[in-house]
Amino acid sequence: MTQSVTYPTLYLLRHGQTEWNVEGRLQGRLDSALTETGVAQAHAQRAILAPILAAHPGIAIHASPLGRAWRTASVVAEGRAVQAVDGLKEVFAGTWEGRLRAEVVAERGFGSAEEKDMFSLFLSAPNGEGGAALEARCRAYLASLTQPTVIISHGVVSAFLRGIICGLSLDEIAALPHVQGVVTVLSGGQARVLDTTEAAEAYLAQSLATDPPAA
Repeated sequence: MTQSVTYPTLYLLRHGQTEWNVEGRLQGRLDSALTETGVAQAHAQRAILAPILAAHPGIAIHASPLGRAWRTASVVAEGRAVQAVDGLKEVFAGTWEGRLRAEVVAERGFGSAEEKDMFSLFLSAPNGEGGAALEARCRAYLASLTQPTVIISHGVVSAFLRGIICGLSLDEIAALPHVQGVVTVLSGGQARVLDTTEAAEAYLAQSLATDPPAA
């Protein structure tokens, strides 16, 4: 993929850990509740975002309406308005949704590498959305943005958003980590992971001169 468009600064979050994450199930458009760890990760993201939200009081907050992302967003936003965006829903995994990853791997004869590769499993699912449609959906969403935005979404969608903005190949996107409990800043075609409030404050100290707060 090539990055030939300039996007506003984005703050990208993956939802917190869910019960199905722990069980190793493919969620897609289906849903499961956040675990205690997942709720704690959402609170950690809220702490990381606190100085950013204070510096950008008018920033937009968008979230997938799927329960796990919306619950994360409700913690992160601390009462601020959150816009539900269907384009941020996780990739549709067709007939594999709700199934254990290990069962799918055994059934299809995949190797151990594929068992760990959530990205490839989602994109190859029978009757699923597939990579081309997902890329088109993510590009359409990004093209709609006109101001700095906090985005709460899912593992595969977040990887595609990062890949489009950073100009990564499909293989490079597949290799991206799907970390929960952190905030990834996407700005100027680069990604920077913030994992503490102090990291967010240091980022702001470097960036506010060239990226003034939203009105």
